[in-house]
Amino acid sequence: MLKSDDIRKKTIEFSCRTGAGHLAPALSTIEVLTVLFNKYLKYEDKYPMSPERDRFILSKGHGAYAYYIILNELGFLPKSELENFYTDKATIKGCLTINQNYMIEASTGSLGHGLPIAVGMAQSFKMQKLPNKVICMVGDGEMQEGSNFEALMLAYRFKLDNLLVIIDANDIQAMGRVENIALDNDRLSKVLNSFIDDGFYDIDGHNEEEIDKCLNAFYQKKNSSFSLIIARTIKGKGIDFIENSEAHHFRCPTQDGYVLEISNE
Repeated sequence: MLKSDDIRKKTIEFSCRTGAGHLAPALSTIEVLTVLFNKYLKYEDKYPMSPERDRFILSKGHGAYAYYIILNELGFLPKSELENFYTDKATIKGCLTINQNYMIEASTGSLGHGLPIAVGMAQSFKMQKLPNKVICMVGDGEMQEGSNFEALMLAYRFKLDNLLVIIDANDIQAMGRVENIALDNDRLSKVLNSFIDDGFYDIDGHNEEEIDKCLNAFYQKKNSSFSLIIARTIKGKGIDFIENSEAHHFRCPTQDGYVLEISNE
């Protein structure tokens, strides 16, 4: 059983051990990913390419470190990949690179790509009358990409009730606060709510009970089209001085003198 506190600790260790940036955008995803993989996402432990599996697409592929830790905890991603990260020996990258043997379904990080891929997967399953579900996590800054709104229009047009879109609404993107660049998340929430008739949720993205209720509704209810969660999160959650910090989108906290007691487990 995955535990958020443990995943957060190991994610921080992973970044600090390697000196890798993009820690902060990973820390805001942890509770959502933990509940999703613990209770809902359908997969087979020893068969990462099972045709019956659900598909998870992390469209904000630069914030992948917690996802890597979870894949390792579940036995899909070898420990050697974590140990060799940021070296020539690793095949995993700072942004996600497709490797279905590791249950990484798509190459993302060049933003605005993951959601269109997820829509295509969901439409394929619908056309084949298959029960597989598709879950896609998108960054709030990433929602400034026009390709995402084109994808949402198609998701509504084709009534993709097998698709769940999760917006990691942590208020900060690479160049600053989202409200100073495009839409603030309150307004974005209203815009996105207009795309669907039911299955819309605006929640605390670190509250596992709220997350659980939304995921349970998506998996159990029959909605008219796709579902969407606005997950209000804190970028950099878990390290006080990088929480809500515009400077730490990529910056590793060790650059500021942060010292973590790293376990040998």
